[in-house]
This record gives sequence, structure tokens and C-alpha cells, in this order.
Amino acid sequence: MKLVEPEIPHGDEEVAEIPRPPRPERRRVYVSLALTLGVLAATVVAVYLAFPKRNNELVTEALEAHRNPGRFQLERPSAAELKAWTVGVVGGSVPWPSNLEVIGTWQIRILRRPAALIRFSVGGDQVTLMAMRAWDAPPRKYRRHDGDDLAVSWRRGPWTLVAVGPAAHADSWKAPLHVP
Repeated sequence: MKLVEPEIPHGDEEVAEIPRPPRPERRRVYVSLALTLGVLAATVVAVYLAFPKRNNELVTEALEAHRNPGRFQLERPSAAELKAWTVGVVGGSVPWPSNLEVIGTWQIRILRRPAALIRFSVGGDQVTLMAMRAWDAPPRKYRRHDGDDLAVSWRRGPWTLVAVGPAAHADSWKAPLHVP
């Protein structure tokens, strides 16, 4: 019966390292590249899963506000009342169309920022125009057909404007609202 293996060192004997051939240089590069690309791909996927696309939140909120306006803050305001209300809501004078009948105004908050909405009567159709101070770089002009409604977003100076109205009569309300 053997109690000690003769090939296993014991005590203070030194173990000679087994010589191995060096790794090829390209393998080291490929392993590093594969690891880096894997981490990058996982990060991109995680960001897209954690932060879904907003899909132009302003247009979405304007469409919802057009369909469900809620209670008007001002009903049929004069031009002076409209200007004062606008300055109080968004902090500046918005270039509203001046020759249209105003049905009512209300305000909402989009992404924690104030937006002013005005309901106009244009040729028998009710059209909602929303104004908000621009803080990002959205597309210069954005259109979305949603059911029977058409929403158009555009920039005018420091303002992002969104007009929402019936898609069937878009030609009749776009010109008076100065929609590009």
C-alpha cells in the first residue's frame, strides 16, 4: 500500500512549471474585441429597453387634448385677454392667429413643462393649436394622421407649435393657422 504519490511534491520541494506554448497574438485581440462588442451590444439593448421611444410626445399630447379638451380656463377671450393669459402660462407672447374665432383656452403640462392650448373655430371645424417653448431639437415639421384627425408640428422662432384638426378638411384650416 502506497501512502505517498511519488509524483506529487510534498514538503519544501519546488514544482517545475509545465511549459505551455504562448497564446497566439491574434487570439488575444479577438477575445478582447469580442468582449468589448458584447458589452457594447448589451448596453445598447438595455438602453432601448429601459427608455422607450417617445414618438414625439408633443403631438401625442396635442391629439389627446384635442379629443378631450376638459374645462376651458377662458371662454371666448378677447385679444388682450388671450395675450395676457399666454404670457402667464408659457412666459412669452406666442404668434397666435389674430383673425379667427377663439372658442376657449386651457393649459397642460408636457414633460414637466407648461403648454398653452387654444381651440379655434375655422370654417365650421374645431381646431386645436398648442404652443410650447422649444427646448430640444425635434424635426422641423412632423405630421401624424390618427384616425380622422391630422396633427402637424412645426417650429416658429422659440416656439414649437402643434395644430390638430379634422384630416378631411385640412386644407381649409391649415392656411388660416399658418401651418407650413
